[in-house]
Amino acid sequence: MRSVLRYVDYVARPDPDGEQTWQAECVTDVGDKDCGVKCPELGGEQAVVDWMAEHTKETGHERFKRIYEDYALVKKAEK
Repeated sequence: MRSVLRYVDYVARPDPDGEQTWQAECVTDVGDKDCGVKCPELGGEQAVVDWMAEHTKETGHERFKRIYEDYALVKKAEK
């Protein structure tokens, strides 16, 4: 007896009804630790860029971790 395995490809796409959030954390080395200042969750990438630019202007810090979250829908890939 032989068995046949069929693999199904799936794709993940952003959920148009889901919320998207952007955030940033300053990880510039200040002595023995990172700065650690975080911006609040913002509703757009440019708002985070503006926050990072302002933090850099005020402190001279230039290294950030950017955090992006969204919701995704997973469906079978179309052939």
